[in-house]
Amino acid sequence: MKVLYSKITEAIKAKPKVETLCDDLTLIGIEVDDIKSFQGDKIIDFDLTPNRGDCFSIRGLARDYCAFKGKNFSSVKKASFKGGTKFRKKIKLSAREGCSAYSAVSISNLKEKKKFPENIKRTLKAAGIQSIHPLVDIVNFVMLESGQPMHVFDQDKIVGDIQVRFAKSKEHIKILGEKKLELTKDCLVIADEKEPIAFAGISGSSKHSVSKKTQNFFIESAFFDPSIIKGKARRYGFQTDASQRFERGVDFNLHQDALRYALSLIQEIYHADFSKIDTTKNKYFPKNKIINISLEDINQKLGTDLKENSIKSILNRLEIKMIKKNKFDLTFEVPSHRFDLSIKEDLIEEVARIVGYDNLPQVKNDQVSQNYEKSDYDFLNEIKTFMVSKGFNEVINYSFLDSKALENLGIKNNSISLKNPLNNSLSTLRTSLLPSLATNLEFNINRGQNFLNIFEIGKTFSSASSMETLNIAGITYDDEKFKNWNTDQNYDFFYLKGILEDLFKEFRIKKVSWKKSQNELLHPYASADIFFKNKLIGSVGSINPRFFKSLGLKKAFFYFEIKLESLPRNDLGKLIAPSIYPITQRDFSFEIDNEVSYELVEKCIQTSSKNFFIDVKIFDVYNGKNISDGKKSIAFRVSWGSNKRTLSEEEINKEVKLIISGMQKKFRAILR
Repeated sequence: MKVLYSKITEAIKAKPKVETLCDDLTLIGIEVDDIKSFQGDKIIDFDLTPNRGDCFSIRGLARDYCAFKGKNFSSVKKASFKGGTKFRKKIKLSAREGCSAYSAVSISNLKEKKKFPENIKRTLKAAGIQSIHPLVDIVNFVMLESGQPMHVFDQDKIVGDIQVRFAKSKEHIKILGEKKLELTKDCLVIADEKEPIAFAGISGSSKHSVSKKTQNFFIESAFFDPSIIKGKARRYGFQTDASQRFERGVDFNLHQDALRYALSLIQEIYHADFSKIDTTKNKYFPKNKIINISLEDINQKLGTDLKENSIKSILNRLEIKMIKKNKFDLTFEVPSHRFDLSIKEDLIEEVARIVGYDNLPQVKNDQVSQNYEKSDYDFLNEIKTFMVSKGFNEVINYSFLDSKALENLGIKNNSISLKNPLNNSLSTLRTSLLPSLATNLEFNINRGQNFLNIFEIGKTFSSASSMETLNIAGITYDDEKFKNWNTDQNYDFFYLKGILEDLFKEFRIKKVSWKKSQNELLHPYASADIFFKNKLIGSVGSINPRFFKSLGLKKAFFYFEIKLESLPRNDLGKLIAPSIYPITQRDFSFEIDNEVSYELVEKCIQTSSKNFFIDVKIFDVYNGKNISDGKKSIAFRVSWGSNKRTLSEEEINKEVKLIISGMQKKFRAILR
């Protein structure tokens, strides 16, 4: 929001240096983006957080500043207005709490009495608001001052009475700027007896807008519930000054005062016939919220020793009035412009803001020693530390992306579309971490990075189970043309699989098995599905070549993704003293069918060797000369040992025979 420095100093009735003013506002959470010179004045560009709708006006900013500096401030700009004739149209509020108050006035026979004020033109220009028509300029000027958006219609184009209602199915409106919208049933509209004349709280209809030829005017000023307006403009890909304010919350007691102020300005500049202000309210009109809080609540949270009078003074400056107190609590009434205050912690934050965060005391807490269970945060942090130790860098991406990214990979099924996306390229919740990581990879490759190890821990979403799942995924990419001279490490499937095996070992996760992958995202002959206790928890492998083009890449990368929620959080394993007796090892080489996986071989060896078995490790796979078609040679080393004695040759030979027999029976293996 852009505001003239002179307008703020006028509202606060003081003239601090512009830098000092901006520093003070920043201290209370109102951030300043930029300061620019403008016609002998300064334009201050504020970056307001979504919860501070009350500061979307000059007077709202002035109110907070005066509260911080302990200065008196009058929030309502008093204006006198008296209309002559009766307002002739009927107003019907059919949207219940969507619009619970609506004020309107008619103006005709408009004749200039004095020159249009330069002050209004300068204020609008500084705010980036285009001048359209004198009456529109005046209501926009009042909006900048008070925060209340209003709208001016050509009354002669309105057919019959006015109704505030929700749109009918597939109802259309062409808004200002000639953009045609197809409305849905949750869109609030202002309608005459024929059609919508405005997209309520957002934009008027271009058909009913005013022009130089307009003779009779109709001005509305209403309260629209923020929850009804929120996200509607963004859904159609635009924002307006009105929607920015209404979706954050506009003071529900302001619509009449703001309209009266606008009409008083019009009367100063023009001769005209004015109707009386007609206001319609229904039973859904909101009431001020009440919050109970104790001095102990405030002082305990802030580490302060503030007295009751100090608390009352601070909150009173923010127009938060104390209406009752008892032995334990103080009861405060929240003003109608503060939609962000609901619970006692909100009031505590207000006290902290006005006292000044830098002025809060630093209290040293006593150290407490206690045993506690490892939290999910600790578990995730340890996994991140492990991945970093393996040479991976963590990335963080949005949980939503362009639906085309999921569609190109064939994983759009069960995806969830957002009703109010930030933009069209962030419209769908991701079903996998792969598209985000692939985008990170492409970004780095395009900037000359030829080697990349990255991982992300984040959530994926599926409409099938209406659940969100916490996953870890990673990518390794190495362009061989630029391989380091001092390493012969191949960053391939086996490298990435080894990383995951180390991960499971580090976190004492047993009963993990690997099977041929059914994941269509991965290469069918360079991939594996990962199972924990026979339950699928993830996959690892080379990306399927058919997806290279859709990802904008020319070379394969290797990828894994695992459901973290499926992994156990194991405590420290038991420490076992190493045996003082030697370990005995034997090497085996068998010729077996190509289709037999190492997982099956390992399981066969573990079940065949009855006693003293410690470990089995593969060290060679050969497929070529002297090996039959459809066969492969697999070589592995088996270790045995005992904590009580040295094993005899006879005992080892017995275990060797059991393994050979088991392999022959299970796989018809031939010992080489």
